[in-house]
Amino acid sequence: MKLRINALMVSTALVAIMAPGAVAQAGDNPFARGRYTAVTERSQPEFDPVPVRAGAFEVDASLGASAAYNDNIFAEPNNPDDDLIIRLQPQVDARTTWSSHEVAMGASVDHREFSNNDSETATDYNVYLNGRLDVTRTFALRAGVDSQHVTEERYLAGSNGAAEPAAFDGYGIFAGASYRMDRVQLDATVGVREQEYDQVAQQQRDNTDTYINARASYAISPDVAVFVRGRRSELDYSQSTPNRDGSRTTVDVGVNFELAAPFRGEIAVGSFNDERDAASFGDTSGLSVAANVQWFPTQLTTVTFAAFRGASDPGLATSATAVTSNYGMRVDHELYRNVLLFGGIRMENYKFEGAIDREDDALAAWFGAAWKLNRNAHLEAMYSGRTQDSSGAGAGPDLDQNVLSVGVRFFP
Repeated sequence: MKLRINALMVSTALVAIMAPGAVAQAGDNPFARGRYTAVTERSQPEFDPVPVRAGAFEVDASLGASAAYNDNIFAEPNNPDDDLIIRLQPQVDARTTWSSHEVAMGASVDHREFSNNDSETATDYNVYLNGRLDVTRTFALRAGVDSQHVTEERYLAGSNGAAEPAAFDGYGIFAGASYRMDRVQLDATVGVREQEYDQVAQQQRDNTDTYINARASYAISPDVAVFVRGRRSELDYSQSTPNRDGSRTTVDVGVNFELAAPFRGEIAVGSFNDERDAASFGDTSGLSVAANVQWFPTQLTTVTFAAFRGASDPGLATSATAVTSNYGMRVDHELYRNVLLFGGIRMENYKFEGAIDREDDALAAWFGAAWKLNRNAHLEAMYSGRTQDSSGAGAGPDLDQNVLSVGVRFFP
């Protein structure tokens, strides 16, 4: 279950940009982490797909097909509508195998066909091209572009109760550099990301985010590094009334580690400041949190803890900022070499700012199993549930949603 707010604000693309660059892979890099292997990442040659070699590239390709039953497709509080959704998810990724420098590209499609409600049928996609130039063993330049189409989940504030779910086209470009000297590593990225919404009612959310990220890390030991980092975004909305333009700044300090305990991860704490030009929206500031920690109690079990607190645009005409908090955990267990069990729980809170009195709380949980039949086919079955409560004078709906899915992914 994925939370989609403000162009996948906690999406994997952003995490990749914020993370330290791969400036050197040698064993003398005190920022390298690899003592432990997560259950989902463990190599199993007899069941893992074999990449296809195409010249200098190694290509991974797959096709996912699944069926899901959703008992509340519109995320309604009463008399919910259910439906059967057929899902097709082709994906291809290619990466060079050079000893230095790197070019990576890929594309994925997520088509969801609703059996009885054509208005909910959607096709999302994502394409990207990234590159890294290793100028020296300790200095690298990187750049990338991407394009995507995203359809929001119905339970999100901007899409709940609308005639159709909000959907947008996103475009991004970035450039950055990484430099390491002994125990010090410096990273910086500048970029631009645009969102253009399909629906006229959502076009108040069309925006351009021009941002800069910077991070300075110091390795106390080969297992522990401390860092300070910051992000500054200038937000320009093209069609909003009142004006949603503003800026968002986050500054935090943290620690990145891989201990003998055995734990691995990163924790950062700081503050955010969201400023809006229009007085009706006001300014918002508070505690920022970003954490992802893995615990390896045994070689067969991986427990992942994640936390986030920051600001996002919830997509409401009366609110340009929501203080967003997510806290949760996931467990992956290797029952057999080719059978994995997984489950997790996440608590979410959204405090809406501006000319609205509203606060949403949600609890999401999921569990399932993955069965690797062979190198060419993997099965997966999963249940996910969500309960959401809203309070305040401008409260949204209280809702419950349950989804049961079964699927297979084929590898050439």
